[in-house]
Amino acid sequence: MDPISHGVVGLALYSLQHSPTITSAACLGAVIGSISPDIDIITRFKGDYVFLNHHRVETHSIPGIAILSGLITIVLFFIYPSFSFFQVFLWTFLGGLSHTLLDYFNSYGVSLLYPFNRKKYSLNLLMIYDPILMLLSLYSIFFIPRAANQYFIMGTIMFLYLLYRFLDKSRLRKKLMVLYKNQYVIKNMNIFPSDFNLLKWDYIADTDSHYIVGEINSITNRSNIIRKLKKVVSPMIDKSLKHQLGIYFKNFTPIFHVDLIKEKEKLIVKMTDLRYRIKNEFKHHASFYYGVDESLIKSVFHPFSEKNVIEVECEKISG
Repeated sequence: MDPISHGVVGLALYSLQHSPTITSAACLGAVIGSISPDIDIITRFKGDYVFLNHHRVETHSIPGIAILSGLITIVLFFIYPSFSFFQVFLWTFLGGLSHTLLDYFNSYGVSLLYPFNRKKYSLNLLMIYDPILMLLSLYSIFFIPRAANQYFIMGTIMFLYLLYRFLDKSRLRKKLMVLYKNQYVIKNMNIFPSDFNLLKWDYIADTDSHYIVGEINSITNRSNIIRKLKKVVSPMIDKSLKHQLGIYFKNFTPIFHVDLIKEKEKLIVKMTDLRYRIKNEFKHHASFYYGVDESLIKSVFHPFSEKNVIEVECEKISG
């Protein structure tokens, strides 16, 4: 979700109890707080390799939100003459928490428990830009005052929407399992919300022999295979996963495919993150170049596009 959308949700959250106004430090705190976790974008000055390692980690964790909320509250203290530190901190924290929870509900996930656990958690229910959530947020901001029953109606709509998304996802997962079970031994069926289409879900079928990447329509139940990738087994893959970039890539994505590309005097081990696509092309890749003696010549990270090239040190090998 983009910063403006996060800000709208933060303002809507504050508007559930108060009329939104720039003269309120708590209102401004809720908006700034709802945007603040994405301050980790400053790590992009060190390149996408560093940025993707930190995005949605430190600043999106519960401790990170608390620290950011405290800093924002201190700054607002020097701007507004009438000030309740606890009230402003609370609304700022709630704004930041709304940001993290929304990212938790979409497919990118957040490291909620950092620094105790770096793992990213995700429910894979909401799109990056969710129209239902935005409509409810705009209603909260512009239609004030409200009767008590309107709060109940808004909460019920959001609850039923999330329940529908969960049940729809579960239903389509079962259909996909039935669709492929006669052809493959299915190890896992991963379902993700489409980035921009409310009626579609993306899926990755992890089978004994292939990764099958596709999409399925919620209304027609029609599935479309985008890529079918045959799994490869090689000691060179295990070797690559022990290098610095291999460790990074495995931690970066839980679902990736590996290709072996043989050329005259070198072997390329190419890893592809299967989760995210742009126009049916996968975003993130890692390439390992080996010589005829199987020594690593170089390792390259390709963030967002194969055209982007970041060479990563390859001297150190774990294990």
